[in-house]
Amino acid sequence: MARRAEELKGIVGPVAEKLGRMESEIGRLERERRQAQGELAQMVRQLGEGVGTLRQEAGNLVSALKRPSTRGAWGEIQLRNVVEMAGMVSHCDFVEQSTIQTGEGVLRPDMLVRLPGGKLVVVDSKVPLDAYLSAIEAPEGEERELHCARHARQTRDHIGKLAAKGYQRQFDSTPEFVVMFVPSDGIYQAALAEDPALIEYGVSQQVLMATPTTLIGLLWAVHYGWRQELIAESAREIAESARELHNRLGRFVEPFAKAGRQLDSAVSAYNEAVGSFDHRVIPQVRRIEQAGAASERAVSAPSAVEITARAITSRQAPAEEELPARRLEAAPEPPSERIAAGA
Repeated sequence: MARRAEELKGIVGPVAEKLGRMESEIGRLERERRQAQGELAQMVRQLGEGVGTLRQEAGNLVSALKRPSTRGAWGEIQLRNVVEMAGMVSHCDFVEQSTIQTGEGVLRPDMLVRLPGGKLVVVDSKVPLDAYLSAIEAPEGEERELHCARHARQTRDHIGKLAAKGYQRQFDSTPEFVVMFVPSDGIYQAALAEDPALIEYGVSQQVLMATPTTLIGLLWAVHYGWRQELIAESAREIAESARELHNRLGRFVEPFAKAGRQLDSAVSAYNEAVGSFDHRVIPQVRRIEQAGAASERAVSAPSAVEITARAITSRQAPAEEELPARRLEAAPEPPSERIAAGA
């Protein structure tokens, strides 16, 4: 029996040892599970707090945007960001909040964008957000449709009020339209979905609706026009400089030719004096030398100048249609022949 017990103990011992190790592993896994569950619960609580804070901030933002002054400031900030994104610079390419004195009072458009040639485009920011936010908060159904319809009416009213100000009539150098900037594509699309005739109505009122995307395209076109204007201005300056240079060269040729003629006269007078010296003075000098009354310095007749000043003989430039034919004629004479001809 004792031996049998020892055999059973030898068999059961490894099993008990393995069961002990398994129990320890299960305990470790259970502790890790509880720890992970606690961390997950903590993360969920933090996420819930973040969502609550986000909901509160979103609510505060919605409440702030329901105030007209806040909506206007937000629209102006968005307008400035879009214009700067298009590569324009304040006080160079655009002016903000410029005051206009009219017979009916003071007008202050949000922005004046400068165009090539001294032109201006008036841009005014409008944020029809009251009914749009109500439509978003409203449940699906008739209530939301009513708010959407009211949003479209508010957008149409903004177009009418902007057209009534007549910004384009206050400037002599502005196109016959005003740009109404809507700072959100969603606001614009919601109004257009409810009232598809808004674009036609705006055009009839000389008001062009623009979202951030379309305004960037418009401003890029303006920027391209500015570059073309600068290129054209540079070309005009170059042409004017060339014309002035041509005029000055024409004036310079006359005294230059006169100087050449006077050089010829001086050479002729010099040669005449040399001839007189050679025929009238030198013989007397030789007689003095033969008489033994000469000084130590020798007297010799100066040589005559045989080269005359070259005359300006180039003709007027041929007309453009005659240039190709004349270029096909004989090649110009060598430099030595031209010098000989000028001499």
